[in-house]
Amino acid sequence: MKRHILNKKIGFFLYIFILSFSNFSFAANDEIKLKRSCLKDYPQAVGQMDQSLLRIYEQICNKKNMDKKNDLLAQAAMRFYELEQNINALLLVNQLKNQNVQGSLLTDVAFLSGVAIANDSLKEMRSEQMRYLNNDVTYPPAKQLIEQIRLSAPAPQTSELKGVTDASLKAARRKATPHVASPKRTPPKVSTPKTNNSSKTRSVAVAATQPAVTTTKSNVSPFDALK
Repeated sequence: MKRHILNKKIGFFLYIFILSFSNFSFAANDEIKLKRSCLKDYPQAVGQMDQSLLRIYEQICNKKNMDKKNDLLAQAAMRFYELEQNINALLLVNQLKNQNVQGSLLTDVAFLSGVAIANDSLKEMRSEQMRYLNNDVTYPPAKQLIEQIRLSAPAPQTSELKGVTDASLKAARRKATPHVASPKRTPPKVSTPKTNNSSKTRSVAVAATQPAVTTTKSNVSPFDALK
């Protein structure tokens, strides 16, 4: 019984060993190895271990990709920058530019690699050499680069800008000008002339002294008084 269990354990460990060895062999066979002729044509690929970079050079050395050769070399330059091999990136960019090959990717690689080299030099200058930029030699080009970077800053996106409308302008004017309360207009009061009580009394008295108007009868003769 114990021997049976021991044989099972040995078989299990052998299975794991064989499986891991086969995976290692598969990974080793999966690694890209460039041909000698390819390394001779592109010496910058010699000694490189990054599989992504070697895969790009493998496509470059493939004669079927002759029409894509310059684009692939630009991708290799960008991969050199990503691997922090800035000198190799700049060498490849200069090689392509000497062949009159132009492109935005090459310009980006040249800028990024140059900035990375400049940053490394500044760190070495400040941390190890304990010195500043020189006013006559190193500071003027650095200042010019800063100005060019400022002028080349990305423009703000239109979605982030607020549209200027008549309503927004009116609202801004309302906020800028202080609010003054306008005086309330009250209608003028119409004064009615007061009647004098004395004048009323006087008119009543005059009316009382005046004789009442009497009408004479038509059948009365004016000569009746002489009788």
